[in-house]
Amino acid sequence: MTDNENQIVRQVETKIKDYNRNRVGSAISITVFIGILVFVPTPGLESLPVQLSVFSSAVFLLCSAVFLLPFQKLLVVFFITTSVTALLFFLTQIRIDLFSILFFINIGVLFRANANTKIIVHSFMTEMEEINHLKIQATVDSLTQLLNRNGLEQSIKLVWNGCKRDKKHVGIILVDIDYFKNYNDTLGHPEGDNILRQVADSIRNCFKRKTDIVSRIGGDEFLIFLPDIKDDYVLKMSQKLSADIIRLNTKINLENIPCNFLSVSIGIVTRIPQVDDTLTAFYKKVDEALYDAKKLGRNCISFNGHIIQSKSSVHEIASVNPLSAKIVYQNEEN
Repeated sequence: MTDNENQIVRQVETKIKDYNRNRVGSAISITVFIGILVFVPTPGLESLPVQLSVFSSAVFLLCSAVFLLPFQKLLVVFFITTSVTALLFFLTQIRIDLFSILFFINIGVLFRANANTKIIVHSFMTEMEEINHLKIQATVDSLTQLLNRNGLEQSIKLVWNGCKRDKKHVGIILVDIDYFKNYNDTLGHPEGDNILRQVADSIRNCFKRKTDIVSRIGGDEFLIFLPDIKDDYVLKMSQKLSADIIRLNTKINLENIPCNFLSVSIGIVTRIPQVDDTLTAFYKKVDEALYDAKKLGRNCISFNGHIIQSKSSVHEIASVNPLSAKIVYQNEEN
């Protein structure tokens, strides 16, 4: 099972427990009422064995009708009920015709209750699936399957507070596709969507830690939040992402775009968040870093006031378009 399926199963199990728990009081009241009716002397039910047999079958019927029980538990209750009437029959306390009637009634109740339980559980399962689907739609970008802005805010809130409390180093990476508006306007939205999916896949494949929070926050911008991380790792992974996207070798020959390959600009902010720091302030700083990367040539990384590009990425650029490698980037070791 997937994590989502396991979660749905747990939710259904919880719902069944709540369903049964809410009916315990009613079941007890009805059982007492049935007991009064059965054990009060009436014509044809004078003997206690007969009354006990009828009462046990009535309780089985009640449990089957009121509670949602798996087939194994229904069998246990059926076995107990049938054992009572069978014992009374073998002790010649009740007649064969009464035993047979109650036995076949109990058999019918067993299978009918099992069928009803399956129907109700299936409806619970469908309901939980729809609720989870709506939750996912509210937090996941439908095109890229990354978190959307709402999902980002929900995911990052607890992690951010934990990093502030434990004084853990965090990194925020903002990625923007170079000349994306030109691609969209010239090539059309379907091709633009394809480019977005390719970049999203590259980001997802690059940032695989369970604690990494990856999102598309709108248009052609992607935000990655990395808790408990070091600067060199953030920079290394950003350089890898840049190279991976160039390595996609998405050739784009358009007059209104000065390069013929797909690339991204990246802004990075890292630090240990202080008590008074806010996520909004961090977003503003990383947005400023991204603006510097766009302003100073695109297809580069802005980090701590430096424009950086890995050697491997420069080589990839040169292999696609040698003219694009004329920009001198700061080396990795600097």
